[in-house]
Amino acid sequence: MVVNSQRESASEEEDAYESSRKEAIRVDLSRRLRKICSNLSDEDFAALVDAMADKKISSDRRTSL
Repeated sequence: MVVNSQRESASEEEDAYESSRKEAIRVDLSRRLRKICSNLSDEDFAALVDAMADKKISSDRRTSL
């Protein structure tokens, strides 16, 4: 039982880290891309930034393994 709660705690910490990392990446991308993507609607811009953030995180995971 203790092992399961430790695994859950570690998983929650990893989820929190991933969530905060993705948000930091999104903020950085938004700041850097907003001017050159001014022709996109807010929804399209958000979708672009989300997709780019997901790819960045995925790429980082592959290179760190």
